[in-house]
Amino acid sequence: MLKFVQIVGRYHYFRRGGKRVRLRGEPGSPEYLAAYERALNGGGRELAKRVGFVPGSLAWAIDKYTAHAEFESKAPGTRAAYLVMLKTLRDAPIAQALVRDLNRQHVNAHCAEIAQRCGKSRGDYQAMLISILWDFADRHLSQCKLSDRSNPTRKRKRSYDAQPRLAWPQSVQRRFVEGASPELKLAFALLLFTGQRRGDVCKMRWSDFDGRFINIAQEKTGELVHVRTHRDLLKTLLSTERRSDYILTTRAGRPIGATVLTKMIKRRLRAIGEPELVLHGLRKSAGVRLAEAGASVPMIMSILGHRSPGMALFYCREANKRQLSDEAMKLWEKAA
Repeated sequence: MLKFVQIVGRYHYFRRGGKRVRLRGEPGSPEYLAAYERALNGGGRELAKRVGFVPGSLAWAIDKYTAHAEFESKAPGTRAAYLVMLKTLRDAPIAQALVRDLNRQHVNAHCAEIAQRCGKSRGDYQAMLISILWDFADRHLSQCKLSDRSNPTRKRKRSYDAQPRLAWPQSVQRRFVEGASPELKLAFALLLFTGQRRGDVCKMRWSDFDGRFINIAQEKTGELVHVRTHRDLLKTLLSTERRSDYILTTRAGRPIGATVLTKMIKRRLRAIGEPELVLHGLRKSAGVRLAEAGASVPMIMSILGHRSPGMALFYCREANKRQLSDEAMKLWEKAA
């Protein structure tokens, strides 16, 4: 079984039947990560293929969690995202360790390695999953014997500083549409005028559109939302050829997947000189436009599918900034 130990201020890696390797530097430092990688290449990964996961190990807890009703109760989109990242965790050497033996150094070493390979947000995601698994094991898996242990991810600081997605200015929206392909124009209209996430837009079918509303079961939240079709979107839909059961397709009639749609949007944004904007910004644009038009918080929630009013209130605050600025300038001009 894989072990990480600290001996008189030094960190070591060793596996049963193998030799102990000193990990130089502090956990998370380039020196430490390089030593850790060399130790893994020395046999840690091969060991994972030969040794079964014993009861009480992290990988064993992953299997129990994904088969439990607690996991099944998550929204479909959440389950799909978890499964991808849980596979990464299960394939890592840390998965062989007993949940009971995990400490902050183990978690930090694993997350730092993932961050180095896949980005800081993925490293933080791994920490979140380890925390979820630890709490699940504490409540449901007596074999882990965690009654005298504390969650090793507690008080861990995030390494990824998420930047807010920017709403697209209307001038950018106009330039994006001008000269775009019919498929991109349709994607733009669906994203902006329904305010839905990319996965939900890609899964929209003609049978979801009744001529007035588009009825959407959101992938991430499981919420069923009924979006009344904006007149500009209605015009676009009525002029669109039905090549498939899906609304958004290629010219050959194949559905456009979420990843492909993101790449299409990115290419177009770079072409018009707006590389800092992202697809999800159109959802934010929809929220701000609704708020600017005077839509209430419940109205915005009913369209965008938010379960809590937090984001809807944010859109209203953004709209109020413009209104307050306009009123303030009018007062200034009047006073002059």
